Amino acid sequence: MAWCIFSCLESHTCSLTEMVQSAIPPTDLTLANFEMAQFNRANLKNAVLREMYVSGATILTGVKDIEGSDWTDTMLRRDQTKYLCSHPTAKGTNPTTGVDTRESLMCID
Repeated sequence: MAWCIFSCLESHTCSLTEMVQSAIPPTDLTLANFEMAQFNRANLKNAVLREMYVSGATILTGVKDIEGSDWTDTMLRRDQTKYLCSHPTAKGTNPTTGVDTRESLMCID
């Protein structure tokens, strides 16, 4: 499988994107549109994912790493939030924004 590497996708549209085994380095995905995207085995470590548009069809199940990611104001379905909050890498603080991953996901500890 190919590794897709993105630098800055701020405000970009990535509809129907398959992010299988994608390595998304510390980057700013603020306001990006990931409608109907699949994040299976995607590495989102230290990514800024603020105010992303993720439709009900967006699949986050199988994401590889979310440590240090900032999900502030990204509206996720309840099952997506539950899955991400239970993920073993749901920890840390984003090095760019200073926001705690679990806090940005609104995890109930």
